[in-house]
Amino acid sequence: MAGNLVKGDSSSVQDLQDASITGSGHKRRRGSAQPSSSRAGKKSKRDIDRDHRVKKKKEVEKLKAEVKELEKSKCNLEGQASILEKLLNVRIEENTKQKIELQRQSDSILELEKKLIALGEHHQQEIQALKELCWCRSIDMGTPEMNNPM
Repeated sequence: MAGNLVKGDSSSVQDLQDASITGSGHKRRRGSAQPSSSRAGKKSKRDIDRDHRVKKKKEVEKLKAEVKELEKSKCNLEGQASILEKLLNVRIEENTKQKIELQRQSDSILELEKKLIALGEHHQQEIQALKELCWCRSIDMGTPEMNNPM
């Protein structure tokens, strides 16, 4: 029907106006919008390879600089780790000495406690002996005059 253009046939005019039959109505370009010369704007293989080498060389230089910076950082960190390790060893030694001193003091305190207990028991025995002696002689130990001779 689209091919039949007959005078007075309105359906054939409608067919030509129908986008589904004739397409979108836009002309399509074939090829690129670039100039038609095949060499225009293109680099030679030699130029492409040279550009690639330059780019890779810059990347390598950048990576070398990063490696150098990382090596510096590593050396600094190793130095700090060494200092911290020495400080830690000093602290461990100090703590060990303090623990030994603390144990020695604890032992001394226990020994003094035993002596005090023994002295207390001995003192109690002396008091008991004095009380018995006074009782035998009929001396009153509970009077205030004896405790305070004023």
